[in-house]
This record gives sequence, structure tokens and C-alpha cells, in this order.
Amino acid sequence: MQLLALVLYAADGRTRRLDFEPGQLNIITGESGTGKSALLTIVEYCLGRDSNLVPVGPISDTVEWYAALWELDDSGSRAFVARPKPAGKNASTSLAMLEFGTNLEPPPLSELRINSDTKQLRQQLGRRIGIEENEFDPGPWSLRHALEANIGHAALLCLQSQSEVASQSVMFHRMGEDGIDQALRDTIPYFLGAVASDEARKRAQLRDAKRTLSRLEAEYERVSQAAQNIDVELGSLFAEARAVGLIEDTDPGERADVIRTLQAARVARTRDFGSDSPTAQDRRRALEQQRDALNSQLRSVMENRGLLLHEARAANSAVSALSQQESRLTSLNLIPPIADTSPDNHSCPACGSGLADPDPTPDALRRSLEELRSQVGSLTGARPAQRRALGRLDTEASRLREQLRTAQTALQDLERGLRIEEETSSNSRDFTRGRIDAILSRALLVDETSLALLRQQLEQTQAAIDTFEGELDDDGRREQLTSRLVAVGRDIKNYADALGLEHSEDDVRLDLARLTVVADTETGPAPLTRIGSAKNWVGYHLATHLALHRYFTRQERPVPRFLMLDQPTQAHYPSENDNDSGLPVEDADRLAVRNMFELMRDVVEELAPQFQIIVCDHADLPEPWFQQAVREHWRHGTKLIPADWLFATEQDDQLCT
Repeated sequence: MQLLALVLYAADGRTRRLDFEPGQLNIITGESGTGKSALLTIVEYCLGRDSNLVPVGPISDTVEWYAALWELDDSGSRAFVARPKPAGKNASTSLAMLEFGTNLEPPPLSELRINSDTKQLRQQLGRRIGIEENEFDPGPWSLRHALEANIGHAALLCLQSQSEVASQSVMFHRMGEDGIDQALRDTIPYFLGAVASDEARKRAQLRDAKRTLSRLEAEYERVSQAAQNIDVELGSLFAEARAVGLIEDTDPGERADVIRTLQAARVARTRDFGSDSPTAQDRRRALEQQRDALNSQLRSVMENRGLLLHEARAANSAVSALSQQESRLTSLNLIPPIADTSPDNHSCPACGSGLADPDPTPDALRRSLEELRSQVGSLTGARPAQRRALGRLDTEASRLREQLRTAQTALQDLERGLRIEEETSSNSRDFTRGRIDAILSRALLVDETSLALLRQQLEQTQAAIDTFEGELDDDGRREQLTSRLVAVGRDIKNYADALGLEHSEDDVRLDLARLTVVADTETGPAPLTRIGSAKNWVGYHLATHLALHRYFTRQERPVPRFLMLDQPTQAHYPSENDNDSGLPVEDADRLAVRNMFELMRDVVEELAPQFQIIVCDHADLPEPWFQQAVREHWRHGTKLIPADWLFATEQDDQLCT
């Protein structure tokens, strides 16, 4: 993937196009303030970065869309990426336009449209250059999320801004930003090829296998524990089912018999239970008999009481009649008492005169009176006995009524209790059926066949885990990474020697842990931060990135085949006159600048046509090969943004005011 063109679109449809040659050294030379440094931010923006870091001023005021035309391979396949500038005062946007095709050319402004976002842009471009599905797993105890390398991470290895290329502490693009350092450590091994192309898939399979193993181990432990207790559970369940009436009152027998009986009990009709049981029938029958007997006794007592009351009423009538007759006979006091009469006394009761012959009437009346008095006395004397008898009958009736109420209440309570018991028993049977389903489902899993199957699955899963762990051996991965870093280190040393850098006679290596270059001297390691002079800092940056891209290109790794450098010769242009002319005054600086560009030229020619270098710099050397590499001269008023664009913008501002 190499850059063919950058295109800037003005609001009125005019375009500013910068063309680059793939497989060659491309130089844009110019004075300060002409927009050279903005090209790197535009390229990064067109590679899917959300933030637009184009400097505020003529570029941000006049450009509405930024676009890049990429060559993807030698067959003519291209990708066109266009990004609108962020709306309003926003500094970022995820909107993008992405198109693929053969021999594509940048369309006019009217045909630009949003059809993607930065996430899809990075993913699609990454897939086109060969970034396969990958994932860096920081480990089970890490707080960091798994990271997948994409073209945005690859771009960090392709760009060097002005402040980075001459830094003694920042080796890669955007180092020091939150998360970037760790992302570089995680993804560089993948881009170097130290991580197998199918490692992400194997690591995902390893995670799945470990989860499966944990599940199988837990299942095997549960089944083994259940196998030890299943007979006890089945026996208890059999007794429970028999108690609630789901099975007959029989002995359990062997485990297989118990399981068959319990399976049948889940759908079988229940035996007699509750209100239909013999005990309940006997209790109901006894209470009903007691109730009927008490009713009979109460009826007899009430009948006797009625007869007694009837006799009492009749006696009262007789006593009243006799008393009335007695009162009539005694009220006249005509008949003397029996003690006052004698055989010789024959006097008239009315006048008292003597009678020759006695009159029988008085005697008759006297006898009648005495008889009446005797009868009245007899009837009057019987009344206390009647009252006592009536009281006894009332007491007996009250007792019988109380017993009858007790028997009736007991019978009602029995019926109510039986209904409740029947409902409770139905719930108990349903609950027991549920327990039968649950326990039988476990019982079917604890036989030897099921245990043997689980053991076989455990062995197969453990074997798969062992295979994956062997293929994903961390020691082997570190060895692969070390081997590749050694190869890169050899090229860094050779390039450093060609540039005449300090410690180039020592072994030089790229330290991924600290993300810097280290020279192994006789007195110990010397990182770039301990190597002096800007010349060495710039030189080691250039040597390191050229060595990395040489390795990427030769090994066909999925990294864009270009390196973009902004002001790599800045340490050799101490004066403004040097910047304006493009030629350092000092011979040593001029020689150092020429050596840098010759090294870039030689590396490009070695890797041609697979590698491209784009340099934005003050340098403007007179050598023919240098001038052939120059794509733009931005001096004497020529800049990235044409002057007529700025003039049109000023006119628009005047019209608005």
C-alpha cells in the first residue's frame, strides 16, 4: 500500500492535488510556513484517525474535504479515501468515504459522499493489505482489554513528525499519548511476524476449550457426588411417593426397579387417600351414628316432657274444678265438721231444730266435701313431683343438645379437615412428582455409561488444550520475536555506520520494552536518551525505521509500504538562510544531509518497487538524483494552499461583512 496522491477540495469545487511515485523516493522541499508539516497530519487523517490536527489557518479555512489515493498492489487495485473536515468547532469526526477499484481517480467535489466511518475504514484497508484477524491477549489477570492490530497501529510505524524524528525519547509516532506505548508493544510482534497468522483463532479456541474443561470438570464432580448419594435419594423418594399415594405400599427392590416404579408414578393415578381412606370412613361413620343416637334420645326426652306438661295441665284443670266445688260447699259453713256430729244429734243444719229422723243429705254433703278435699290434696301434693320430673327432662334435653352440637361440630371439622388434607395431599403429590423428575434426571446421568462418556470428553478436551498450549508456547513466541529483532538490529547497525553515528561500531538493537534503540557498549547498554547530539537522534530514528520497513517489505508483512518523514534534516539547518536556500552552509552539515538522502535512496532502490519514502524537508540539494525525486518546490510564494484560494476566502469574508 503506497500513496499515489493527496487531494484537497475547496468549498467551490477547486482541488489541490499532490502526486507521488510509488516505489521511489518522493521529496517535497520548501521554506518554513508553506504547509509541509500539514501533509503528515492529512495522511494520518486519511488513514482513519478521528482527530484532524491540521493547523488552524489557511488550510483549515479553505479545505472542505481531505482525500488520499492509495495503490494497494501491483495489479492496479486502488483505494480512494475522503474525509470531510469536522463540522463547526469540532476537532474530530468519524465520517468517511471509501471506495475500491482498478485505476481509480479522485472524483470531483460533487461526487463525494459519506458511505463509511473510521472504524470500517481501518478494518477494510487493513484487510486489503493483509492484516488478518488477530488478537493480543494481555492475560487473565490483566486489567487491559484484548487488542487487535489494525492499520491505525501500522500507521504508527510509517509516520515521523517534525518533533518526533529528532527526539531522543520518542522513537515512534505518537509515543507518550495515552495507550499508544502499550499498543506499540502489543502489536509490533504481530507486524514483525513473531505471532502466527492463525494465533488469534487458536487462542480463541484455547479459551473455549478451557471454558469447556471447567464445565466438564464441574459436571463430572457433580455426577460423581450424585452417584454416591443416588441410592439414598431414590429410597427416600420412594418412601415419599408411597406416603402421598403415588405408588402402592410395596418394597423398593433394586435401583432399576425403583427407577421404573418412580417413572410410572409420575403419570399414574393415585390410590385411595384422604376422605376415602378406611380410617376416615370409620371416623365419619362413628360420628354419624353418635349424632343419630343423640337425636333419637333427644326426641324421646322431648316427647316425655310433652306428655308431662299435658298431664300437668289436666291436673291443674281438675284441681281448679274441685277447688271450686269445695269452696262452694265450705263457703256456706252449713255442714259442721265430722268431729262435731254424733248419732244422737239430729239437728237441722239450716235452723238447728231437732229432727225425729236424721237427714241423710248433710252426711252425703259432708262425705262429698271430704272426698273433694282428699282429691284436691292428692293433686296438690303431686305438683312438686311433676316439677322435679320436668326439670330432670329439661336437664337431660340440654345435655343431649350439647352432645349433639359437639358431635355435629366434630363431623363438620372432620369433613373440613379431610378437604384440606385432600388439597394438601394433592399439592404434596404434585411436589413429589416434581422431585421425581429432578432426581430421576440425575439418576440417569450417574450410571457408569454416563460417567465413562464424561471421562472421555474430559480427556479429549484436555488433549486439545495441551495441543493449543504447545502451539502457543510463550517461550517460543519470545524466541521468534528475539530472532526478528536481531535481524532488524543488524540493519540498524549497518545504517548507523553508513550515517557515521556514534556507537555504530557496537551492537545496536531495538528494545520493545522501552520502545527505543539501545547500543550495547563495553560499559553497558546505552539507550538513545544517553546518546548525545541531534545528529545521532535523527540518524538513529532514520536507521531504525528504514531497518523495520526493510524487514516488513522483505518478509511481506501487512504494513503499508511507505515511510513519511517530516524535517529529518532539521538539525543541519541552523539558520534561516539555510532554510530558505535548502543548502546548509557548513560542509559537514551538507555532507550529513546528503548521506541521509543517499541512504533513503539506496534503501528504496533495493526494495523497489515495493517501498516508498516521502520526505517533507527544507533540503534542496543540487544532485540530479535528488532533483529527480523532488515532487514539489514550495518557495518564492508557492505553498500547499494556492494564493487564489486565500484571495477567494478573503472576498467571501468581505461580502459577509
